[in-house]
Amino acid sequence: MKILVTAAVVTLVSFPACAEKVAVGCQLVSQYSEDQVGYLLGEARSVIGDQETNRIYGHYVSLRSACQYDGNATRVVNLPPALRDLLAQNGVDIRRFARRL
Repeated sequence: MKILVTAAVVTLVSFPACAEKVAVGCQLVSQYSEDQVGYLLGEARSVIGDQETNRIYGHYVSLRSACQYDGNATRVVNLPPALRDLLAQNGVDIRRFARRL
């Protein structure tokens, strides 16, 4: 479960340098609870820092809210290499949750 939660929330991260732009949709929000997202944020904080952790949560909340009214809602975010590598190390296929732009 930890790996899947990692995939869900990490796709919502936003780092400007060397990041890959991806579009994340409502599938992510419907698959993971806020508790799962919170757990991941606690784990990811040491890797991405407080500011980015808060930014991730903001993206998650925004998408969750939008999905209540529009099942096709998406958010474009940046996926930094460090977090992409973290996902790969845990066997997570990010393509399940986001599409490259």
